[in-house]
Parts: sequence; C-alpha cells; structure tokens
Amino acid sequence: MENKLYTKQEVIDFINNGRVMLLTGSDKALSGLPKGNWIGGTSLYFVDSVGKLDEDKIFVDDFTLVAQSCKLAVYDEKNIQDIAKNGYKNGFVVVTIPIDSQVYYTFANNALSYEGMFDNPVVGYVAATKFEDYGKKIPKTVSGIDGQLSDSLATVMYIELPDFLAARAEIVNFDTIDENTPTIVFPKDGFVQSDCTIDGKPANIADYFENTVKPRLGGYTQMITSQNGALINRDVKIVDTKKGEVTFFSPVYAGDTYHLVKNGADYLSMFNNTLSSKRCDVLTCFSCVSYYSGGNFDGRAICKNGVYAFGEIGYQLLNKTVVTLEIDKVK
Repeated sequence: MENKLYTKQEVIDFINNGRVMLLTGSDKALSGLPKGNWIGGTSLYFVDSVGKLDEDKIFVDDFTLVAQSCKLAVYDEKNIQDIAKNGYKNGFVVVTIPIDSQVYYTFANNALSYEGMFDNPVVGYVAATKFEDYGKKIPKTVSGIDGQLSDSLATVMYIELPDFLAARAEIVNFDTIDENTPTIVFPKDGFVQSDCTIDGKPANIADYFENTVKPRLGGYTQMITSQNGALINRDVKIVDTKKGEVTFFSPVYAGDTYHLVKNGADYLSMFNNTLSSKRCDVLTCFSCVSYYSGGNFDGRAICKNGVYAFGEIGYQLLNKTVVTLEIDKVK
C-alpha cells in the first residue's frame, strides 16, 4: 500500500483489516479511530506527490508487508529508558513524542545512553501543529491501544522482521558548516545554554546571536556540529537577552564544536536528488517543518512522500534532518 494521505473512513477500514501503520494528521482526523495495530501523532505538513497542508486526511506509513509481528507500548518520562530493550531481536522501533512534554526532554537528554538503543533502528518524529500555532495549540500522540490523544506520552510500535530482511535507519542533513563562522563550545549538556566559548574565548551565546548573528543575517539561524562524521543541526527556539539564555529545539552537548549553518541551500533539489537515488526499499521518510517552509515545498513536487514535523528521531532527537527507514534483503 502506498504511503500517502487517505480519508478517515479509508483509514478506519485499514485498521479494521489489521494493517500495521503509523498515522499522522490533525487532532480532528486522529480522534475516534478504532483500536488496532497503529500509533500516531499530529502534524499537518505532508508531501503527497506535492507539499501540502491537510487537516482532514490522515497520512499512512504502512508496514504491513514487512511486519512478521508487532506490539505497541506507551512511555512517560519515568520509563522511557526502556524504549529500546523491549524490542524484537530483528526489527525496528517507531516512536512519536509530543514536543515540550517531560518525556520529550527526558528522551532528548538521555536517549543515546539507553540500554539496547542501537540494537535495532529507532525512528520517528516529534508531533507538530501548524508552525504559527506553536505555543497556542498542543501537539498530541495517539496509540491503537486505546485511541486516546495525549500530550504527555510517547507512543511506540515495535515491528519484527522476518530473518531474510534487515532494517536500516539513515540520517541525511542538507545543511553544511559555514567554516567562516567561529567555533562555539558549551560546558554542559542541555536545551538551555548561556555560557560558552567562541573561538576559545569566554562568551554568552544569547549576546552572540543578538549582537553578531542577527544584524548580519537578519535573524537567527541554526548551529551545526559533526558527530562522528554525521552533521547534526541544533535549531534556535528562543533567544532571551534579558536572561542571557538561548533555548534550542534539541539539546546541545558539552564539548561538541558548533558553527553556524551555511545559508543558501536549495532544499528542493537536494531532497529530490538524494531521495531519488536510493536503491533499496524506503519504508518511511520523516523530515522537519523547517525544511518544508525554508524550501517553499507547498505545492511543489518531491519524489518521496513523507511527514514533516517539529523534529525527527533517528536514535536521538534531531532537528532539520531527514530520517529514512530502509529495508534490505539479507544475503
């Protein structure tokens, strides 16, 4: 079954037929669905042949053909550390998390240290609203366990693969490091940062963004770092010059070397060139509202359908990244 937008009645029929799915849509679209083999989260940004916002239909990522079996779970901040160790020997894990919830912060700060985190691919997204409604409306997650929308629970689906298949998570960042910008290093992990060093000298990150970055670029931008060769973005959420603090959409890690992102990327071409070159089965594709808006995707064609949300999950919480779940045949 093709991953794309379907009517609510079509999705109800899919659930009743036992299909294994990740469902994404508005609060209204996801409310009142029957119990079944599915989890979900809110967002209104999709690529369904072209980029579009849709409040009535539901985007379906269908895993039925590869799922030998599946099981569902929900976690809060007290037990999210168990997310990976409860999976199958051979399979993958799909998760949706509501932004700004306690489970969101706990997962973001600690995910890479969880037991079994790299035994199977762990992929998913951070539930979203319309970007202009952020802070006014609360994104939700939902599970086929009871069909109840939640602003505090991570919903998780464990999928077992047959022995002749193996899952792989790929992380792609279309941004690059602006080598002409200073190196920024923080002394502690966390979403909220103040003290730092800039080119080795003590500084305040809020002052740097307000007095140096904003006048030069006309606004704030992302920071970027290399983690074992993978480029990871840290999106700026709030710059509070009174408190001397910057809040990010995902946690900054102590000791990592950050730069500013190089501006001027052609995201639409990058998406199509990268995603069209993939030679294996791409089961699902998650990306960020920042790409959607920054690339002016609305109404424009992209070669791979997918969900755009307030963050991606590829073993850890990511921002402004593409995460794909891909399936290979085992030789």
